[in-house]
Amino acid sequence: MNAFFCVRKLEPVGWIFAAMNFVFLGCAMALGIFLVVESVPILRSEGLSFWLGENWWVGESFGALPMICGSLIVTGLAIFFVLPVALSGALFTSEYLPPSFRRKVKGVMELLAGVPGIIYGLLGVSFLTLGVKDALNLLDGNTFFTAGLLLAIMILPTVLTLSEDALHSVSYEFREAAESLGLTKLQTALRVVLPQSLPGIVGAVLLGIGRAMGETIAVMLVVGSLDRVPGFNLFVSGQTIPSKLGREAAEALGSGLHWNALMGLGLTLFLVVAIITFSGHLFIKRCNQ
Repeated sequence: MNAFFCVRKLEPVGWIFAAMNFVFLGCAMALGIFLVVESVPILRSEGLSFWLGENWWVGESFGALPMICGSLIVTGLAIFFVLPVALSGALFTSEYLPPSFRRKVKGVMELLAGVPGIIYGLLGVSFLTLGVKDALNLLDGNTFFTAGLLLAIMILPTVLTLSEDALHSVSYEFREAAESLGLTKLQTALRVVLPQSLPGIVGAVLLGIGRAMGETIAVMLVVGSLDRVPGFNLFVSGQTIPSKLGREAAEALGSGLHWNALMGLGLTLFLVVAIITFSGHLFIKRCNQ
């Protein structure tokens, strides 16, 4: 009887959560429909050349390939730089630090994760671009490499603190069982704790990828402004989808195909992030089975 009344008391809360989920789903669907509708004119005009074309000349042709490649390169560099540091820092914080000191480190990481992107962008312009330029003897420090390094610094606190939460949430019974079998603390962390927390770490990385791919101002300040496919050279200026939108959205508002082309870029970014997120959910679901 008591259990029945508890369930009855929780029903309104369940309805509230269900309503919030429907609102979120509706907003996502509305955003997707808006981007599709606004992108239809440029897709009719350019076809597949919109995604495969390399030339972006306002009023003549709109090729999104340089921006798509730029976004993938910058995000890939950021994840490449951040994963070793974030995972090793999360393992050290979770498994080796005393509880009191761990809470202080977590507080600092969460504070850094909330710093606005424009602050990182200003620091990147002031120090990072000059450092990359002088260290690598380049003519210009605004490069894909600089943008990837800056994004790695930006998403490091987020990936680190969420990965640490996933590691710390693993039951101590697993640690005790591993230590009773003679495993060292490092072996326990790498062979027992890390595999158990893998779904949570994947979620942290996906959140980092989402922030990296959607970052506008910070990347726009350090990546340059050239619409070209970089090839295998990471030390040249370029563009990403968010930086292109940030530079041209205000002047293109209501200007025909130029605006539609920018909305096509937004749709492309929306689809890429959705595909990555969906793939991550499938991976997490398979790990939990």
